[in-house]
Amino acid sequence: MIVGRPISEICRELAISAQAGHHTVLAQILRMASLEAAQSGVRHHEGDSSIQDRLVGTWDWDIANDRVYADSKFARLFGVNADLASRGTPLQDWLDAIHPDDIDDVAAAINRSLTTGQVFSREYRVVSHGDTHWVYARGKCTLDSSGKAVRFPGAIVDITREKIDDHHFSIVPT
Repeated sequence: MIVGRPISEICRELAISAQAGHHTVLAQILRMASLEAAQSGVRHHEGDSSIQDRLVGTWDWDIANDRVYADSKFARLFGVNADLASRGTPLQDWLDAIHPDDIDDVAAAINRSLTTGQVFSREYRVVSHGDTHWVYARGKCTLDSSGKAVRFPGAIVDITREKIDDHHFSIVPT
């Protein structure tokens, strides 16, 4: 059962998966977390789980009002004040943190999701406070009856350590 599972349980699975380097399982867990966020209709309460805060960040973009509501993990990754993030800030505040080499691809994927309802699923870099982090983000627009995007909830995880480990593994002589 996906909906109704405690986010702390999902996050524990995410931690185990991330340590094992299983991107497929990571994608499934993020899919479950973003589905739960979308179906709950809850605007990112700082939950009872410190595990969630460390591992999975979540967002919910109210498209009509151009407000992205995010939890503290998401805010920290993007260098946005957590209090402001919980009250909602314009999408541009978040886009500004995306690495210049990745922004065009991310923007195109967001636009594709907005126009088609296609799942947004991307690895990209964010830069905040001088530090660069690799993230994996997954979300899906909620479309109204006319096919217009109204909400765009999702989840994000910091995969910097995986990327570093993958890089070190790839340069080890055989």
